[in-house]
Amino acid sequence: MRNAVTLVLVLVGQGALAHGTPPQTLSVSASPFAPGGLVASTTFGLLVTEDRCTWQWVCPDQLELGAREQPVWFVAPSGTLFAGALSGLSVSRDRGCSFTREPFFQEAGPADFAFSDGRLYVATGKFGATNGLAVSEDDGRTFRWTPLREALAFFSAVKVAPSRPQRVYASSWYFEPRRARLSISDDGAQTFTHLDVPQLLAPGSVFTVHGVSATDPELIFASVTDDAVTPVRSTLLRSLDAGRTFSVVLQAEGRVTSLAQDGDHWWVSVGDRVFASPEGLSFSLLPSPKERACVSRVGAQTLVCGRPQTDGYSLAIAGAPVEPLLTWDRISGPIACPAGSPSASRCEARWPVERSELGLPPEHVAACGEPPRPVTMRSGCEAGAGAAHLAVLVFFLRRRRRVESGGR
Repeated sequence: MRNAVTLVLVLVGQGALAHGTPPQTLSVSASPFAPGGLVASTTFGLLVTEDRCTWQWVCPDQLELGAREQPVWFVAPSGTLFAGALSGLSVSRDRGCSFTREPFFQEAGPADFAFSDGRLYVATGKFGATNGLAVSEDDGRTFRWTPLREALAFFSAVKVAPSRPQRVYASSWYFEPRRARLSISDDGAQTFTHLDVPQLLAPGSVFTVHGVSATDPELIFASVTDDAVTPVRSTLLRSLDAGRTFSVVLQAEGRVTSLAQDGDHWWVSVGDRVFASPEGLSFSLLPSPKERACVSRVGAQTLVCGRPQTDGYSLAIAGAPVEPLLTWDRISGPIACPAGSPSASRCEARWPVERSELGLPPEHVAACGEPPRPVTMRSGCEAGAGAAHLAVLVFFLRRRRRVESGGR
């Protein structure tokens, strides 16, 4: 029974379940395909935009996924697409028109990716497999295992210090015996030192490193999630000394899904909510989004995920007012691919079903003559330290505009 629970946790750790899950934006990053473009991971595939207005869909039907698998998407600076799941790794070098399976990950599929200094790092976390940290130095054409590899461990995440590319952090955990471990390398994952997180610091077993400061390689954030309680609760941890010691900075319901930084300011999404802090010490709950939150820093902008029916957007730019970037009616359909390609055959056939699930009519055409109207929000957030600074940051505020039904 305990093993079965753990397997479910690892599946959930890789994303929402693919079937029977409402449409949801999971993450967003800069696109290598066009200046200012974006790539958004969702529960129904990957969305790509070059003009931040019309979005094209890369469907997951061509990834050879197992039942109820939700891939973790990663886009390399070269434009290579990686889709990792428990069943393995799929790679596309033609913008998602076709994918090939990478045999290196046949036994243990990817759980997280990181790229720095020409190296692609891949952490794996599959139950019943020997997991670890792999690296590629040729854009994913070949891989090799680093010394970080264990049978009784789930490697949940890998992060690289932006200001010191040789500094690599990898988090791992196990349930019996309970183990929450941070592994640190200062030579590009050639050697590692290991630090175990004390059990008394935070309840739970699932340990994940979420981010490294852009300017300080010693400043990191991690979390411990307690899956033995209902609802699930997470503790956000902050370390100023590369994980040798941690302090608790937030406890909230749900799993920590993303972290964003702008100078001294930090945002974190936990479950359906977003919390903000002007210094990374005291986090305050933001009134919006109410559901399906994620947060990311892309260039000079902070982007946030939400639920269209509740928040008026699936993806928006921080600001006052919030500027919606993605609502489902901005999706034009599958990406344009050569006739006979897997995407052209499978995704075109799948699109009418997906369009219906998104609440779009059969005659739907994504038109971008007018940009999405900004959602005007009233200022204010829950009281907390640094409230004056947070007033500038609070961009998920109470919406005045009622949004239409059907995911628009």
